[in-house]
Amino acid sequence: MPAQPDLTFNFIGVTVVDWPQAFAFFSQTLGLHAELNPQHGDWANLGGGWDGYYAGTRSAVFELFDGGRAVDKRHWGHNQGIRPAFQVANLTQAVTTLKSRGVAVEETVSHPWGQSAEFTTAEGIRFALAHIPGRPTSDDLARPFIGHVALKCADLPAMKRFYGQALGFHLSAEGADYAIFSQSDDHPQIILTTGGTPDPFEPSQSKWANDPVRAYPVFLSMMTPDVQAVSEHLAEHNVRILRGIVSHDDWGGTDMHITDPDGNPIQIVHYH
Repeated sequence: MPAQPDLTFNFIGVTVVDWPQAFAFFSQTLGLHAELNPQHGDWANLGGGWDGYYAGTRSAVFELFDGGRAVDKRHWGHNQGIRPAFQVANLTQAVTTLKSRGVAVEETVSHPWGQSAEFTTAEGIRFALAHIPGRPTSDDLARPFIGHVALKCADLPAMKRFYGQALGFHLSAEGADYAIFSQSDDHPQIILTTGGTPDPFEPSQSKWANDPVRAYPVFLSMMTPDVQAVSEHLAEHNVRILRGIVSHDDWGGTDMHITDPDGNPIQIVHYH
């Protein structure tokens, strides 16, 4: 069996056009705990932290960035392939709480893996509340547990090969129209479903050419101790590279940007 890349689901990036308004929504309306670092400008770490907030679990970090791309219409699967989900123990109670704060929450939907209720955040970006039995939860919405990200796929077989073979996630469950990929230590799952459209946007021909993941409303970040080795592995799997390896002295990391087969953006990062 070929060697798998050394990757860990690191954080979820959300990029918006009107950062102050979005920050107010996430920190005040949703009530997420916020950490700011003025040297990074319009940036915030929202919800949990890098480690330690959930004993024995590893929820992803959620970071809010400025400089996003405006679109006329956005919903999960169209102009937003990736939808993060807060894993809660009591879904009905969490839905009631968000509705009481004026958040637009849709009806609860049952899936083979559990239940979810999608809600709309700043600039029409979609998140979900979810309950998946047996998975870690947090009913404290100030520090929510990001239990998974769900991707609506235009090409489910190609997406399964990408997340399983190119990124090395473990296929833990599947059906005719979905697949669930996992890592160890309760890192967030990746849930693939049908019903998406590919993102045709080409960031190399835009102002986002030097930082292409920031052109998308939601991007994934995968951490590695050896970005060069991962880059070589991805080249063997013909993965599309948005931007090659770049070192960043300002935040102390080296990264590269890629997309999955549907065009969803992913950062591969090594922290110095």
